[in-house]
Amino acid sequence: MRHERWIYALLFFIAVPLFARDWQQCPAVATLDTPELVYALGDTHGDYDRLVKLLVAGRLLASAPASPDQATWSGGRSILVVTGDMIDKFDHALQVIALLRALTASAASQGGRVIISTGNHEAEFLADPKGTKTEMFRGELKAAGIKPLDVAGGIDQQGIGRFLLCLPFASRVNGWFFSHAGSTKGRTLNQLIADLQAGFDADGYKTKVLLGNKGLLEARMSPAPWWEKDGDKPVDSAARLLGYADALGVKHIVFGHQPGGYVFNDGSTRTKGTMFQNFHGLVMLIDVGMSQGVNYSKGALLRIDSASATALFPDGTQKQLWP
Repeated sequence: MRHERWIYALLFFIAVPLFARDWQQCPAVATLDTPELVYALGDTHGDYDRLVKLLVAGRLLASAPASPDQATWSGGRSILVVTGDMIDKFDHALQVIALLRALTASAASQGGRVIISTGNHEAEFLADPKGTKTEMFRGELKAAGIKPLDVAGGIDQQGIGRFLLCLPFASRVNGWFFSHAGSTKGRTLNQLIADLQAGFDADGYKTKVLLGNKGLLEARMSPAPWWEKDGDKPVDSAARLLGYADALGVKHIVFGHQPGGYVFNDGSTRTKGTMFQNFHGLVMLIDVGMSQGVNYSKGALLRIDSASATALFPDGTQKQLWP
């Protein structure tokens, strides 16, 4: 056993993933065309209670389950897209994961679907389960008697590792592209998939395509949004972002990761903790800082139909964002 643990430690040190990813079973980007309602959820960061209240308000969960693994989907044939960062910042990530795993199976049995993609926190844990950034999740695992190295290697008996290791890095549903941080650097969808696969096969979750400064899971809005460049006029930024969407074959780019307040170069302002759209729905920010570890808001779901996108809140109120 000691010899086995030493091998795991060595493999993580040299950044070679223990998990051999099957790109057919675990695609880099999930794709779906559907006439059904689509819901999108940003960073939950370990807040199980607020997640349950939000899903109940959105009628995707009938009521709080007796335990997370007994959650039953009530959204019919609807689609729920989760853009990652289920873990860290608050201390109920294992419950969040258990509930979303249960809903994934329950939704499929009713003709619905739950698509969960990787966030930078999940990727950083899987890249280095001993890292300081994911210390809270590691502590949860240890408190539950689960070895973090087993999870990162996909060999824990609870199946948490296999679940995390098979998550796509992004999704395309109809004309909407969803990912954790949004930045594709102008790639076509096929180019993005090819680069994700090549990067992961070479460097695992540490690949710059995922966790680089302008990576799909890590790109930031500071000092400027990833689609803006020095000297840009608003029309330049809008044109660049439109080019990114066109390359992907979509009309809208949706991402989480950033709950803060920003002033964009066209003068529009996003208040921290709010869902926000810019350029007539071309880009949408859905991380609202809902976790009590962040506490910018109590959460919001994005509901998308063929002609509009609306923010739904835990108290049952809603706000149309687009058009």
